[in-house]
Amino acid sequence: TDEIMHQDIIPLYAADIQDQLKKQFAYLSGGRGRDGYPVITFPDYPAFGDIPEKEFQNVLTYLTSIP
Repeated sequence: TDEIMHQDIIPLYAADIQDQLKKQFAYLSGGRGRDGYPVITFPDYPAFGDIPEKEFQNVLTYLTSIP
């Protein structure tokens, strides 16, 4: 089973993870897919492999919670 999908989601605010968001390893590009869902962009980020799992989870949780 995938641990990430089974964790309780705690609401995050941009102010809580501003340092993580500033790294811009993932962001909402403003586009939408064919199904209408927002597109999350993962640009080339040299230290992507060094991003701690919790930081990655925080950013994705925040980005996917934006209406």
